[in-house]
Amino acid sequence: MASAHEPDSSDAVVETAAKYFYFSSLSEQSSFAASLKALTDLKHKGWLGPENKSRWIQVLSKWKPRLRSLRSKAWVASVKEAGFILPPDLDINVWMSFLSNGEPTEVEAVLLSKILGFSDDDIAEGLGVTPGTVRYRVGRGLRHLGGYLES
Repeated sequence: MASAHEPDSSDAVVETAAKYFYFSSLSEQSSFAASLKALTDLKHKGWLGPENKSRWIQVLSKWKPRLRSLRSKAWVASVKEAGFILPPDLDINVWMSFLSNGEPTEVEAVLLSKILGFSDDDIAEGLGVTPGTVRYRVGRGLRHLGGYLES
């Protein structure tokens, strides 16, 4: 059983999927639908545990290209009811600029590394690249993201 300070693995993968798809699309309905698809996929493959983080990345990446076309009949119109709430003082405009104008591989690397907290090794294995490539993409992405902060 998970302690009060440590979520169980199913909570961690649900939170990871929700954040991944939300920060990839900035659309609550699309991210909700994609999360349901990805989590179902992970469950059927038996990959919900934290020892499968690189496999989480493989499955999340598989569903990302379909993100804009996904809709869910189970969509809860109120984000508050869905349980995913961004802090009220969060300025998402910088991320929106980075998402729209940044190099997709760099956006992906920053999202997985800095927002979701995956290790370079898990990201590398999940995306089929080297850890050095992951670090390079994160570094370039952070420099570009910093440029949006300055403008």
